[in-house]
Amino acid sequence: MNRSPRFAQSKLLVHQALVLALSIPLAGASIADTTLVCSEIGDSDRTRAVVEIGSSVSQLEIVTPEHAWSDPDVPEEETNVSPNLVGREEVYVSSVKDSKDQLRIIDFGVREPDALELEGLRGSLVLHEEFVDNRAFSSLFYAATGNLVSVTALLCERIEGP
Repeated sequence: MNRSPRFAQSKLLVHQALVLALSIPLAGASIADTTLVCSEIGDSDRTRAVVEIGSSVSQLEIVTPEHAWSDPDVPEEETNVSPNLVGREEVYVSSVKDSKDQLRIIDFGVREPDALELEGLRGSLVLHEEFVDNRAFSSLFYAATGNLVSVTALLCERIEGP
């Protein structure tokens, strides 16, 4: 059967439309988790934040030079770990998304001054720009009682889940 060039062209357009439709997440559809690994510009071991996002923030870990978290599952020599702050009764975590449904701000803090071994811990992780090549600049502000105040420039890498 001899098919016209117009038929072939139509078939190609239908194929391209299908590929495009499959690559766009549908509104309300569940999407795979995204992980953001943010680290201090110039010294990635000094200050870090790890965030997991699905429909909401499901994980927030913060490592700073001022505090070594104690974790019974980690040897004492390894102090650059953090518990997941999300879901703990003594910690609040809230987030703000922009009009494009992109995460912009994560606000966190302890509800009671002595919670989590650091009195008055509170702060925000702010994404200042959209991701380009899965990277974006951000900043981490955190404070605690005893005049501890810090603002650190971070570079975040976005890793899409399966």
